[in-house]
Amino acid sequence: MSDTGRTHTSSLAVLGALLFVTARSLDDTGAPGIPASADPAKLSPTDREALAEVESALTVQLENSGTSVTSTLAEVAAAVAYVRGRAEVPSLTASRYDKLRKTVLDGLGATSAQGATIWPPTSQTAVQRFGSWNEALKAAGLATNKIGRSKGQLRFDSDAYDKAIAEFLADCESRGTAATYKAYTEYAAEHKGEVPSAAAVRKFYGSWNSALAAVE
Repeated sequence: MSDTGRTHTSSLAVLGALLFVTARSLDDTGAPGIPASADPAKLSPTDREALAEVESALTVQLENSGTSVTSTLAEVAAAVAYVRGRAEVPSLTASRYDKLRKTVLDGLGATSAQGATIWPPTSQTAVQRFGSWNEALKAAGLATNKIGRSKGQLRFDSDAYDKAIAEFLADCESRGTAATYKAYTEYAAEHKGEVPSAAAVRKFYGSWNSALAAVE
């Protein structure tokens, strides 16, 4: 399988990561409880395919690690079942995902490295695979985010501006990139309709530096 190379994470493995980290977000103990109705054996064919892709990624990633692929995969399967078994469909912000992802990587004894595929991937990888964070959530069967947007309008309140900048900064930190105005312009284009445009941010705060200072 071509996806076992160390420079690519399959789309299904990305979806598995979104579901796994979402389960972590619902229970910060690190080992989400599993309701009786959430049986991994009853997962949909698509979810089982996602687990197979996660297994492929972990097999390569944990090749020289003391962490067991079998036990990790069982935890992922339980997490997916946990999310699917909930009455209300959960959601997750990109910044929250990246924060919890670091915890998962610490538990796996894995670190991001140039040219290496690391599972779970960054939120940016999910955006690249599906076009936007909300589209990635939708593909995973999760609820999409509505950041300060009134239905039918592209208007954002002050909290939405602060939240958009905070999540942008978290995204930059997770990728090790500079939080420049140009970078936000690209970020806003990727999240069109979900966050204020770069021009709107500069107009709202008065300058790009003021925008950064407002959320520090």
